[in-house]
Amino acid sequence: MATWRIPIDLQNPRFTSLSGNCFPDVVALANIDKFMWKFVLDVDGKLYGQVQVPSNLAGTPAAAIILVIGANATSGVTRLNVATKSLATDGESYNASLTSDTAQDITVPATARLTKEVTFTVGDLANIAANDLLIVEILHEGTHANDTLAVNTELIAAYFRVDLT
Repeated sequence: MATWRIPIDLQNPRFTSLSGNCFPDVVALANIDKFMWKFVLDVDGKLYGQVQVPSNLAGTPAAAIILVIGANATSGVTRLNVATKSLATDGESYNASLTSDTAQDITVPATARLTKEVTFTVGDLANIAANDLLIVEILHEGTHANDTLAVNTELIAAYFRVDLT
């Protein structure tokens, strides 16, 4: 058995509501320019993506969504959640409700722009099948009382981790 990390194709923020609360940005760092998604502080924001489930999936997998985040801050808590929906690639509506995981309060590292890896279980785990399209929603709960980060939350990468035969 092997564990795979498959990048999630992050496609668009929530537009019909929460417009402007998540946006793509290129940040000029000391040595490189880096593309990332940013969640605006103190407001809720959503970002959508998708990933195809590998064809060699057998049975109910051990699976997770991994987010790599950061912030240009040395203290504070950001609150994130993930929701998912597994869709057959032929004959299933993509206008479907997603299954949420448990929200997490994440303390940012004490060094600015240090990466932090956060793991979420896949809410729609029981329904995942080989070759499905897994829809992923990343939610920043910036209005929650536990979210104290004084800057935007930076999303560096997102992965679908799954054990395969």
